[in-house]
Amino acid sequence: MLHLTSLAVHFGDRTLFEGVDLAIGNKDRIGLVGRNGAGKSTLLKMIAGVVSPDAGSATLGASVVMGYFAQHQMEVLDGKSTVLEEQMEHTRTIGIGPLRNAAGAFGFQGDDVEKSVSVLSGGERARLALLKIMFDTPNLLVLDEPTNHLDLDMRHALEVALQDYAGAIVLVSHDRHLLRNAAEQLLLVNEGAVEDYAGDVET
Repeated sequence: MLHLTSLAVHFGDRTLFEGVDLAIGNKDRIGLVGRNGAGKSTLLKMIAGVVSPDAGSATLGASVVMGYFAQHQMEVLDGKSTVLEEQMEHTRTIGIGPLRNAAGAFGFQGDDVEKSVSVLSGGERARLALLKIMFDTPNLLVLDEPTNHLDLDMRHALEVALQDYAGAIVLVSHDRHLLRNAAEQLLLVNEGAVEDYAGDVET
């Protein structure tokens, strides 16, 4: 699915990553842990192609369809559009009925799909961003703090969806419950390296 080879990233005089090698298979479910500022979000951005490394490479497999949820993913939503219009703009070949059904699965019931994005709460915007990602039927999910702004019911729904998901996952989250239930392998991002983490998410 993905190969990181001799990856290096520098910010001024600071080395964020150096010589990172990582291979992600089509069933891998990886949680990234580490202190704030260690570079977890930057690593996800490189995997998603948003940030280019200073050295090395991040190479996706030929058949990979990636779904990337960034911490600020909600900011790219068009405040002038409705929920349904955002869906239609992203997925032009699907009819209104299936779009409404999909929206309902993400908590947008009935006339909720006619709400303007500008009046949506943070949680509603997060749900809409996740909904758009899932329309692409990705086989690799790259998720940076996906439960931010979600209420308990939607956090549980996301957790169940990730447990049932058949593809690969790379996840950053402060939600320890989500990490414990959605990730099967933990990697520690620390001091410029990415390595196996043998500890528990609670430590």
